Amino acid sequence: MVWAEESAERGTLWPLVDAMRKITCLADRSGRNLVARMVCDELREQLPFEEHKQAVGHLYSLAEVCTQHPKGLTALQRVLERIEQGSKPMAALRAIVAEMTALEILPAEETKRLFTLLHGVVVADIADIYETIAGPAAPRLREQTTYLEVFRALETMNSDPSGIPKPLLLVEHIAARVRPELAIELRRWVEHQAIRMDLAHELKAVRDNAPDTPDLLAPPPRSAAYLLLQLQREGATGDRYRLSHWRQLDLSQGWSPHRGRDLVDDLEAMKEHVAALIEEVEENWGQYRPDIHIEIILPSEIISLDVDQWPWETDSLIPEPIGCRYPLVVRSLDRMVRRKWHRSWHARWEVLVTQLKISHAIKRDSACWSRASTGDGLRELMSNFERKPKLVSLVLSAPPQVEKAGQDEVAVGLRAGVPLIVWHREKCDSTEFVAMVEELLHGEDDPHHLLERVRLARATAFQEGSAARHVCEKLTILFDDPARVVVPVPPAAPEGVSVA
Repeated sequence: MVWAEESAERGTLWPLVDAMRKITCLADRSGRNLVARMVCDELREQLPFEEHKQAVGHLYSLAEVCTQHPKGLTALQRVLERIEQGSKPMAALRAIVAEMTALEILPAEETKRLFTLLHGVVVADIADIYETIAGPAAPRLREQTTYLEVFRALETMNSDPSGIPKPLLLVEHIAARVRPELAIELRRWVEHQAIRMDLAHELKAVRDNAPDTPDLLAPPPRSAAYLLLQLQREGATGDRYRLSHWRQLDLSQGWSPHRGRDLVDDLEAMKEHVAALIEEVEENWGQYRPDIHIEIILPSEIISLDVDQWPWETDSLIPEPIGCRYPLVVRSLDRMVRRKWHRSWHARWEVLVTQLKISHAIKRDSACWSRASTGDGLRELMSNFERKPKLVSLVLSAPPQVEKAGQDEVAVGLRAGVPLIVWHREKCDSTEFVAMVEELLHGEDDPHHLLERVRLARATAFQEGSAARHVCEKLTILFDDPARVVVPVPPAAPEGVSVA
């Protein structure tokens, strides 16, 4: 092939080639080859660049191959920007690339987020999905194709009559074949892209006409779902907190919660962040009608925080406490990270679960009421747990003492593996509190689960108002399942203050 300027000038690529001829780093063959290698590295795939003796031919190959790849021209521009550092010829090249490059369907960060969600997911019929979306005349892909290859191929194709870009249709098909929790995340991702492209109505039409998702992909109504929130102090001053969270809708395949982004803020702001996370799971999980459980993981120094009284909505005129709407319990961060305490924890948990299944209540001889948090009282408590492996609950004689974290009744119970600990945040020896705990723990005539009884009692306290000083307004219940541990996990870097 002859690479004369006359023939090249007549081609649609000539303005780009002409601009590239004025770029210093592309003046010699070694520079052009280096740029070609850098473009391949940028895209993380090998492109079929051809080397030619004549500079214009070599440049034409660079331009042609980059134009044929969905992200080739933008990758070429990024590489040249790094080398040329804003030289004058680059201004002309940028203008030409802008004219030649159609607006990217998806920003790079959104594509990255998508493939992070899909990491490790296997969809056996991905090639069939591609053929369904692209049509029988579409270019054939290799037999062992990948999500990335299918996605890239669909990016180069026009939208179908629905108006929805084909890559979004691919994600819709994948969402119909994966577990509900991931399906929710994928569909939300598609919705976000559709809204950004002003295609929300078109997406709704596509979904309305799509076959129903098989029932086996959705958990049965009233199945337990969990939102776990971990709160701990951050930094030396003690006035900042880190909020980590995990969520899982469907537990049919075991415990494998999805971890969200960490947030760092002051304690007052954390109330709003927690409410926003609860609103988010309500929006995502509502169609499946699960029983949502909220669990707050706290270190001993703040284990008596009144999290059950925090609002569950961000914009309610009359803030309703989380503990009124959901079975909310506290869990111990200290015990989760100390595996040497787990053996007894598992053993006592098994006893507790068995008793609750049989009668929805705890046997009286399995409950321990602490007498005092003095040295003698703590030794008596430790001795009781060593002698009685069937003890599964502990009622404190006084609220946890922050200044003695690790040396009080809570610490004794955690070390002994006690899965259920109850206390009043102000006064644990009042007649009202003792009577309420007796009813909650041992009320065999009540058909509700223990945690549901606690929720209903908190709702009653909310109805009566703070002036009534109902004991359940300040009731903390630690209910700790050793099978659902989420730490130790290296802390994730906070990503601002938004939970959206």
